Amino acid sequence: MTASISPWDAIIGYLKSAGVQHLFGLPSDDLNIVASLPSSGMDFILCKDQRNAVFMAAGYALTTNQMSVCVVGKGPALSNTLTGLLEAKNLGAPLLLLALGTGGDKLGTRSFQEADQISLVKPLVKWAYRVEHVDRLVWAMERAAFLAINGAPGPVYIELPENLMDQPVPADIQFAPLEKLSCAPSMRELDAAWSIIKNARRPLVLVGGGMKSGTSDVIERFANQHGAAVFATASGRTVVNEDHELFCGVAGLYTDLSLRQIWQESDVVITLGSRLEETATFEWDILLQDTPLIQVNVELEDFAHEFRGIKVLGDGYAAVEQWLERRGQEPDSAWLEMIGRCKQQAFSQRANYLEELKRTPGIHVPELLDMIQTELPEDLVLLQENGLQDMWSYFYPYFRFTSGSLSIVPSDQTSLGFGAAAALGASVATERPVVALVGDGAFNLFCSDFMTAVQYQIPVIYLVLNNGGYGWLQNQMNYKHISGQAFPFVSEAAKTGIQIPQHEFVESLAIRSKGEAREQLQLAWQKYKENKLVVVEVFADLADVHEKISHVYGDFPLYEQQASKN
Repeated sequence: MTASISPWDAIIGYLKSAGVQHLFGLPSDDLNIVASLPSSGMDFILCKDQRNAVFMAAGYALTTNQMSVCVVGKGPALSNTLTGLLEAKNLGAPLLLLALGTGGDKLGTRSFQEADQISLVKPLVKWAYRVEHVDRLVWAMERAAFLAINGAPGPVYIELPENLMDQPVPADIQFAPLEKLSCAPSMRELDAAWSIIKNARRPLVLVGGGMKSGTSDVIERFANQHGAAVFATASGRTVVNEDHELFCGVAGLYTDLSLRQIWQESDVVITLGSRLEETATFEWDILLQDTPLIQVNVELEDFAHEFRGIKVLGDGYAAVEQWLERRGQEPDSAWLEMIGRCKQQAFSQRANYLEELKRTPGIHVPELLDMIQTELPEDLVLLQENGLQDMWSYFYPYFRFTSGSLSIVPSDQTSLGFGAAAALGASVATERPVVALVGDGAFNLFCSDFMTAVQYQIPVIYLVLNNGGYGWLQNQMNYKHISGQAFPFVSEAAKTGIQIPQHEFVESLAIRSKGEAREQLQLAWQKYKENKLVVVEVFADLADVHEKISHVYGDFPLYEQQASKN
């Protein structure tokens, strides 16, 4: 008689062979996965909320550049993951979601928690598959993992019908190694792009989140060789060391006003690994009216067809390596001088603003960011949300990511609570210090899994910017002079403090003034080094808003207000 194992044994065996060390999620009534785990050496982080579980898995994947795994039940358990999948897809996080499903013998009979799960997840993943026969189980696992990490990374989904999980699987399974393939651009496309690059006097390079999987310094070398200004999208930060002399900040909505001239004067823009979402291309219709655009992406659907220009299909690093081997014009000294002048102005304005803030009461986010850079290690992993005050960190040079640091931000979907939950996944994945800069609304939404961090002793420093509620909505309501008496988004009563569970693993601190800020940050770092989960509540003012987003109704500043500042 042929020896057999359970389907969960086969799944865990494959994941172990693929290098997976941690699982996140909340299993259903089928607890056989628990029996399959002990011999694997893998850890299961049992979460309280499936949405947070996917956020954690995404944070893990983005920190390691490896596939993460999330396990959930069926029906509403699966539907609770959809926001997480939306973020994972738009962030390019390689993530495998395993969910139970109604057995094939009960489909269509109004079975308990029956749902068309494939239809729910299919728009949000690279591949969705329901395993109808046990012989297809290992094949499905191998294909899902392959698709998750290859091309543009992203989430994949496998549905495991309940009746399948009781069937035997042959014990002598041979797992295929998980391969990561390269995708080199064609020489024809590279030549077409080079015909523009070689004659450019004022080149500009924009790096997106699709470049996060590489570690080469090829972009910096290309910038040096060609005198190219370098910008990043919000998700592309830390691809390039932001102390590099040609790095100029974040594109689009988050570009410092002093640096807009660089976009206006550029004579070619090369985008690497970016889908060119709306925040990254804000004002391009004004700044780049006649500027040639070269897009490089590994995925066809990531090209933005609303912009004319040359499209290069393939890995951005491989493309830049090819162009580095060719000699174009020497860097234009006038262009380099202008870049330096614009950067100097941006840094000078930052310094002046910080000096002004010293004369004002309270603690302001720019001051807090300045202290983070001086009091916390350079190699930190910083996770952010995207609220009214959290976004100060998006505005270079108010915060700079230096060599060895890692930035993880929500995608252009900006799901509330992503950064707070993803911080736990990042902390599980790395020995580097993990800091989460989040608003009080995001932190409270995540709090169902605060005790998950306590249970598994996961250290994180949470810097919670508390302005009493949903500051972004309140700011817009104030801007439109809409009375908030019947519908307040921010409450002064809420600013008395967030509720932090008391536990010996948890250290709760507060910053209410400048005088105590540096000391409290130093204490937070000390407690973190003692393997504590540290929550620093920073009492922020609703008016503490960057000028670029201070006049907002809807998603973006109005053009006429931007023009009036220049």
